[in-house]
Amino acid sequence: MKKIITNLKNNFKTHILIGFACIAIVVGFIYWQHSARYISTDDAYVNANIVEVSSRISGQITHNYVENNQLVKQNQLLFEIDAAPFKLAVDKARAQLSITESDLHNAQVTAERITTLADLKFAAKQTKDDVLAKLQSATASVALAKAALAQAELDLSYTKVYAATTGLVANMTLRDGNVVTINQPLFALISVDQYWVDANFKETELKNIKLKLATDVEVDMYPNHHFHGVVESISGGSGTAFSLLPPQNAAGNWVKVTQRVPVKIRILNPDPRYPLRIGTTATVTIDTKRMN
Repeated sequence: MKKIITNLKNNFKTHILIGFACIAIVVGFIYWQHSARYISTDDAYVNANIVEVSSRISGQITHNYVENNQLVKQNQLLFEIDAAPFKLAVDKARAQLSITESDLHNAQVTAERITTLADLKFAAKQTKDDVLAKLQSATASVALAKAALAQAELDLSYTKVYAATTGLVANMTLRDGNVVTINQPLFALISVDQYWVDANFKETELKNIKLKLATDVEVDMYPNHHFHGVVESISGGSGTAFSLLPPQNAAGNWVKVTQRVPVKIRILNPDPRYPLRIGTTATVTIDTKRMN
């Protein structure tokens, strides 16, 4: 009886060991299949288009309508610059145009009269040439005056600065009364129209990464929410190739290090309930068998 029980115990242990071995084989096979199909990295960062807001004229801020971290709509008024000097410039340009147009009219009348007299031999040819030269100069003066008026009106329109895109205001320090200069960066506008992730994959993994492959993106801010993405582009060089001091391995005593190449993953389903922030970290998994 004891021998039978011992045999049963041994058989049970054997079956348990065989069962664990089978499970291990199945799990290993599944892991191998998964790792062969899916490529993942946590060296990834959220990014978006950033518009540097600046003024196209110099002047004093009279009204600032936005605050830091505020969401603004495209074509929304951001701030105004004192328009008084530019209105004066427009009035001056209009007055100058009126004067040059009057001079042109007088030159045209004179030219017609002198041309008629010269054709009838009652005026010298030199007189006719001088009058026509003055007419040409008056015509050029009108053209210049019109251009000056157009520039003055354009500068006046620049006293109101509008948002180029829908986005979040960042690095805002502008206040009423500040004096700004032309093309001086004032603050940034982070566009919310499109987000992507810059994922840095190992160079040894690039052979399986193709454009338009389906991608899963998990942002660390929202660990339980998954974004759908697509491979949009692959950088032409590793990250270190574009650094300020790229490594030079000509000395002979260098250590080979696997490089990482940035891959741009465009997020297809940004969700207002899960607002993204540029520079935040993410985990990217590429399905090498499925196109999006």
